[in-house]
Amino acid sequence: MLPLQSPLEAYRSDLSRHPSRTDFGRSDTVWLLVAHCLHRLSRAQGDARLTIAENCAAAICDLGSTVSPDTPEEEAMLSELERMRAGLRSIDTKRGATEAVVAARALALQMADAGALWLAFSTLGHVRLAANAAPTLDLGLAMADQAWVARTIGDLDSADELYDGVLAAGSKYNEPELRARAMLGMGMTARVRGNYPSARKRLREGLGVAESAGLSELAAIGHQGLLIAAGTAGDYETALVHGWAAFELAAGVAERQAEILINLSQVALDAGQSKAARSGFLASMSRAESARHRLPCIGGAAVASAAIGDAASLTALAKLAEESISASALPFESASVLRSLFAAYSHNGEATRAEEYRVRARALARKHGFFEIVLATEPRETTVAARAASQSLTAESWNVIHSLEAMETESAAALVAIP
Repeated sequence: MLPLQSPLEAYRSDLSRHPSRTDFGRSDTVWLLVAHCLHRLSRAQGDARLTIAENCAAAICDLGSTVSPDTPEEEAMLSELERMRAGLRSIDTKRGATEAVVAARALALQMADAGALWLAFSTLGHVRLAANAAPTLDLGLAMADQAWVARTIGDLDSADELYDGVLAAGSKYNEPELRARAMLGMGMTARVRGNYPSARKRLREGLGVAESAGLSELAAIGHQGLLIAAGTAGDYETALVHGWAAFELAAGVAERQAEILINLSQVALDAGQSKAARSGFLASMSRAESARHRLPCIGGAAVASAAIGDAASLTALAKLAEESISASALPFESASVLRSLFAAYSHNGEATRAEEYRVRARALARKHGFFEIVLATEPRETTVAARAASQSLTAESWNVIHSLEAMETESAAALVAIP
């Protein structure tokens, strides 16, 4: 299991993963204070615990009063700080502990999106210990978030161990949301490992639980996971239908739709529909705020541009990819976009540049245990797969392709100077 580090140790670990960075933005001080408070409370007992909680609440209030928000993210951060402050003042009650957990989860997501993954992991771990009076559902959701961060860091064993805990809690206390999240998370982890039969089994189980409980957000995740699994197996008809179902269930949540569009566009690309794929990738980019989603958008659009013979767009996207990699600390997404550039330049016949990207993708993937990327960058894979699956698509699948083609892409295209 990944260790729970102190906030400063976690922050240093994050910076060491990306030596060119000196911070993660204007919110670092706030994140470190919140993490420090939770770390202290996770170890405190008796009367000292209540004193520490009061002092931490006052410190958070004082720091929050000095922040002048310039972005919606900073506005949201201030709201969560107020929730955390209120929660800390009654940390040993169910209500107070719940407030603290909910705030910590929201702030940890901001940390992770900025690339401060170790800090996010440790913050979630410490709040589970510090706010153990919270209901099982809230603590289980924090554990599921922690599992997702572990998977993003690249420690799949820790992710599985945490998901096991989430599943056990969901089963013991009859919490279908925890059971669904655990099964879906296990399915995603199995997919990253390259164990596709296990991935499909877990994803179907998780989707079934989510649908039975009326959990539309988790049902969207289940459809998305099955989209990826079916696409990997070459079952494009099934993949496209699952993908569009996931996209529609995520209506109104731009970042979730961005993520789903990435996977849906990849299936369209594999099915031989390169123009629809690029339209989808760029539409995703216009919705995506975080590097976690923008990097795969860029990689997919690069491959699609190569497939339709648009060398100018490929050049622009490769430049954007390099800038985005240098500004992020996300190993899986970085390895994936390098793999995409390898495929794109191989298709273009630029062997030297393609080999550079292949070596970089492979080294990063081997370091973190991303075996599907290691396999995809074996020397024998030197071209973009040319499949003629489009003739076999069903009418329902064709409707999805046409919907992708019709998506608005001008704003995203302007970002990368695509004509």
